[in-house]
Amino acid sequence: MGRWAYLSEDLLDDIVRRLPCEVDRLRMSHVCRSWRVALTKAEPPAPPPPPPLPWLLLPEVDGEHGLTFSCVLSGWHRTHPFFLPHAARRARYFGSYDGAWLFLAIDGPQGDQAVQAQDHVLVNLNNFQYLDLPNAIPLNWDLPPEAQDLERIAIVAATLSCPPTEQGCVVAGIIVLPQALLRGVAFWRMGDRVVSAVFAEAWPPEQVEDLIYFKGREGHENFLLLTDGENIYVCQPMFHGDDPPMVPVFSNLVRFKPRGSSGQRVLARYLVESRGDILMVVRFRSDLQSSEFRVFQHKDGEFGENLWSLMSELDGRMLFVGRGCSRSYEARDYRYPGMEGVYFLDDRSFHDQIVGFDGDAPKEPYRCSDNGRCSRPPSQVERCFPERGQSRSKYSPPVWILP
Repeated sequence: MGRWAYLSEDLLDDIVRRLPCEVDRLRMSHVCRSWRVALTKAEPPAPPPPPPLPWLLLPEVDGEHGLTFSCVLSGWHRTHPFFLPHAARRARYFGSYDGAWLFLAIDGPQGDQAVQAQDHVLVNLNNFQYLDLPNAIPLNWDLPPEAQDLERIAIVAATLSCPPTEQGCVVAGIIVLPQALLRGVAFWRMGDRVVSAVFAEAWPPEQVEDLIYFKGREGHENFLLLTDGENIYVCQPMFHGDDPPMVPVFSNLVRFKPRGSSGQRVLARYLVESRGDILMVVRFRSDLQSSEFRVFQHKDGEFGENLWSLMSELDGRMLFVGRGCSRSYEARDYRYPGMEGVYFLDDRSFHDQIVGFDGDAPKEPYRCSDNGRCSRPPSQVERCFPERGQSRSKYSPPVWILP
């Protein structure tokens, strides 16, 4: 061994810290006695920390209750002050993305009057980097961009194909055309100032409830759109270099066998990717508030049909549901017991009229009180977030922050 047996303790400690693999450590122990001693002194490397859990961002509701957030690790029963720049503090929030990205619609000028929540942006809460999103859609796709007439839109939910600063990032959004009172799904590349592609199916006339970007086990990556008929459109917009005014969207409708009705009214449906599978979370309501949650898993039927199979238990999952930003976590990765469940926020305003597009719209349409957890689906619903003054905000519904 020569001089290798006489390395300093500090240097040996540094070597040990750089060997997390147990096989490498076993080989190191065979080198010489001093190296074996160094291994016995060193503590085993700490496992990588689990991904941080989402925070619930509660909007301003009046002059006394500013922005606050709550998190699981503080028991959800406490709130903490939250800072945002002035322009974003009273914005309408319509989704989030991993890395503390937040979708916002902030005030935009129109003539001498300010129009609420018209300018769409994506902001990073770590460094306050702002990225512009489309505010309009072309009305005549056959004309060159400089000759097109534009109609403004409202984006009510969105998701990304990858982090927004990566090249080739594509955005899918559920948009509202206020003048026509129509909703649809649009696609664009990060940096586009107008919508590049619109997905429209004349039949069946099903409303899109949620959308996610799914990376399948076989390497296929697509946007998935969940309809109120509980079917899924698999979509892929075809962006190539200098695209024509209207980008084609390749799609396939995956029909599911109707699962029957429980007699309860559905408040919302969400898609969640969990352990490589697709789950659907159905949220039921009673007296205008959440009453039950049922979780279904995509299964293949005996005759090749697609089924939504009811899950009798969550098997250690923590499901945070929100349109475009639902996430699944493993409860065993966190130190507190009893964390399994479906965590939800108040998005009952999803189908309501958007403030700022109609002078007759109510001033405070966003409800903010139906937040909580369903610890044992379907029926153990607890509203475990603090109540703050009014139950409505004239600015925004609550939103998850994905740190």
